[in-house]
Amino acid sequence: MTIGVNNASQGRRRLSAIAFAILATFHAAAAPAGVIASDVASNSAYVAQSGGAWKGLNPMSEENPAGSDDGGFGFKPWNFAGGFHYSQQSPYGRLNHFIDGVDFAASSFNNLGAPAFALTNANVVNGGATSIAARPFEAPLSVGATLSFRFDNPSLAPLHQFDEAGFVIRLNSGGGPLAQSGVEERFAIFASSNFLGGGWAAVDAGGESALGFPSSQTRSGAEFRFTLTGAESYRLDLLPLNDGAPLASKTGSLARPGTGAIDALEILMYGNGSGNGQTGAAAQRTGEREFFFNNLSITAPTDSGDYDADGDVDGRDLLIWQRTLGSTTNLGADGSRNGTVDAADLQVWKETLASPGAGAVAAAIPEPSFFALSAAAFAVSLRRARRICQIGS
Repeated sequence: MTIGVNNASQGRRRLSAIAFAILATFHAAAAPAGVIASDVASNSAYVAQSGGAWKGLNPMSEENPAGSDDGGFGFKPWNFAGGFHYSQQSPYGRLNHFIDGVDFAASSFNNLGAPAFALTNANVVNGGATSIAARPFEAPLSVGATLSFRFDNPSLAPLHQFDEAGFVIRLNSGGGPLAQSGVEERFAIFASSNFLGGGWAAVDAGGESALGFPSSQTRSGAEFRFTLTGAESYRLDLLPLNDGAPLASKTGSLARPGTGAIDALEILMYGNGSGNGQTGAAAQRTGEREFFFNNLSITAPTDSGDYDADGDVDGRDLLIWQRTLGSTTNLGADGSRNGTVDAADLQVWKETLASPGAGAVAAAIPEPSFFALSAAAFAVSLRRARRICQIGS
């Protein structure tokens, strides 16, 4: 019968709609933290090509040929302004910015794995060789957002006892490297052969301060993780690549208050030589003096109380908070981002759980009444659809 067939189709659609609604509820509960920007050296923007795989805006004449590489999403093209290079005194030639494992064979000194972004200098004593790679953001860093990337610095190896070598990681306002007009340094960490014995130091509103560990400790790789905790405040964590306690953590206020939102990352190395430090026929591309980095990311949490990072907020997150209460090193449950797992983080969990419109979050709590009602509705619809199908046949 035509009517029966139509009724059967309606029954099936009703059944599908209910099933879809149930599944959609749990799918929404699994929404991951938001990724605002991301880029990696394996992106198709950095394939092998004439003149080098990695090109940026504003290079000097002896650096990489000019280009506007813009891999990933959420960032603007690379900017190399402010660098200085001697292409004839480096085994890498003009490529003081290169992709390790693409432009040249992967280096055994690269502990991040190839491909990776790499900076090198030149083997000229007191020559001022400087490599700069700045990455502007499409949108300024917002409060609560985290900028992170992995890096593997070399040993500080000035070419002469009276020379200086170092590397700097800066966060700027003004959309570019500090060498450009209108750009301000809001935060930085650096290591210099002539300061603190080569140890890492930070620069913020309080000036320069030691982070308490040597740059040699990050030669096997580390993760830089910076969270903007307020319009003018931050939290920094420097982490080992293979988990474990932070190498250093610091909170404070940004330098030069009121000079604009952070909208660019700048990585700089100067005076550290290139390859094996030799020139001419003895020069080799070893990677021992090069600075490697990769996995640039800007994230903003969507569920502040999701302490187990499984995409929902439920009793399991509360358990993690209980187990790490009082910790200043295991900060997976630091929803308030104040550097300690405390009562404020429990309040974050409660507020997220009870927030209006957070149906997905509420659905993540395994309440028997919800599951019972859902199962009953599903079963009733199933029986009704079967009866309609039988009538239609």
